[in-house]
Amino acid sequence: MNYLPMIIVFPLIMAIIMNLLHGKERAVKYLTFITAVILIILPFISQYGYYYFGGHGVIDGWVSGIAYLYNPAKQAVIVTLSLIASLVLITGMGEKLKNNMFVTLSLMGFASISAIVLADDIFNLYVFFEIVSIVQAGLVFLSGTEEAYKAGLRYMIMGNVAAALMLLGIAFLLASTGTLNITDMKNYLLTDNPMIYGGLLLLIVGLAYGAGLPPFHNVKADLYARSKGFISAMLQTYSKFVLVGLMIIILKLFNGLDYFASAHAVLIALGVLAMVFGVVMALLQSDYKKLLAYHAISQGGYVATGLALGTPLGIVAGIFHAINHVIYKSALFLGAYIVSCKRGSNLHKLGGLLPLMPSVAFMVLCAKLAISGIPPFNGFQSKWMLAQAAMQVNMPEVAIIMIIVSIGTFVSMMKAFYLIYLKPVDEKTLEEYQNREVPKLAVFSLFVLTALCIIIGIYPDIVTNYLWDYAKELGVNHYLK
Repeated sequence: MNYLPMIIVFPLIMAIIMNLLHGKERAVKYLTFITAVILIILPFISQYGYYYFGGHGVIDGWVSGIAYLYNPAKQAVIVTLSLIASLVLITGMGEKLKNNMFVTLSLMGFASISAIVLADDIFNLYVFFEIVSIVQAGLVFLSGTEEAYKAGLRYMIMGNVAAALMLLGIAFLLASTGTLNITDMKNYLLTDNPMIYGGLLLLIVGLAYGAGLPPFHNVKADLYARSKGFISAMLQTYSKFVLVGLMIIILKLFNGLDYFASAHAVLIALGVLAMVFGVVMALLQSDYKKLLAYHAISQGGYVATGLALGTPLGIVAGIFHAINHVIYKSALFLGAYIVSCKRGSNLHKLGGLLPLMPSVAFMVLCAKLAISGIPPFNGFQSKWMLAQAAMQVNMPEVAIIMIIVSIGTFVSMMKAFYLIYLKPVDEKTLEEYQNREVPKLAVFSLFVLTALCIIIGIYPDIVTNYLWDYAKELGVNHYLK
């Protein structure tokens, strides 16, 4: 039996069940834990290959109905998504909020991102793209603050425009090729048709919105900053894997075609702009969560740039960095959540936390070194591969920008670490800190993610070995000079 559809169907069914359990907190917690465990198991028991829903398949040489493709590269992404989702769900069990709505929305988001990564049908991808946009706004609303409502509403308004343009682009591609199946569509994109250019451009608009690339970077960063820390960990994971899923589709459809050269340059430019803008804005922040939010934008720029290079090495580096990023960035957001339980997120009002929670401080420091690209952590491995990919296509300027941005990341991260953990504070403030409990479930999740930062940093092949075959299939040496 192929359990692949259960990766999408199971969380959707559980989301419906959780929504019916309003007010039954104990039942919600038990079911949440069981669901979290099953989410981690499902990617390992699903079979590789194509899966066709509803008895559809290949009819007269055309794919009929909704099709999903599962391979080792997509398994690596889904496993990472499952891990982050499970840890965030477990962390949320200890938080006093509308738990059934939090779990419902989180599971809907998990199912949607999984479908986007697996989809070989571009309209099915669009449907779940819309769902995950609504889910992200809903998760922000759970914070219950005026700023959160404004951030979620702005995101939905921008989404109405971006998603409509993306749907128009899909309509252009359908009109040009006569199919919505991505594998079939690829065979009909070789002609020089202006509608194909329009479809590609509008897909890039949807990509920029979903991933938080310019010009949608500010609204996405605000979304992260206004959420509770563990929810921000989930949101930034959604964004990075939307970026990976859509970039894989764009590469599968257009990579290597002559008219992709201009879009290739645009995608690289968007990635570089996100890298630079994100780190500059992070350096200016006095709020810790905003600092982390803009770094999430910056790291998304790395992912976009690597994938946009379009070579096998660039694709492996881009997907690998997306996986690494969601691990260490989730650790950092969980660290911010733990700190906020003590004192909030204003860096000028923090300090002196090292003696009170040295283990948390150490784990957060590891995550900060990982995001800065310091060996032996996982961020170094993927950033090194990204720089190599840029050099391979004779773009040393892109590699230099990556290094400079990493230096800026290190500076802002060390500044934040000093202000939170090392800055001296008075005895009265320390006593106030001691009276506030540290969420144990968040510490457990932080430990798991920190351990992964170290393990993958030392043994990167445990991830990259899953990526090479698919990257060689998608990538070309068309842009090598």
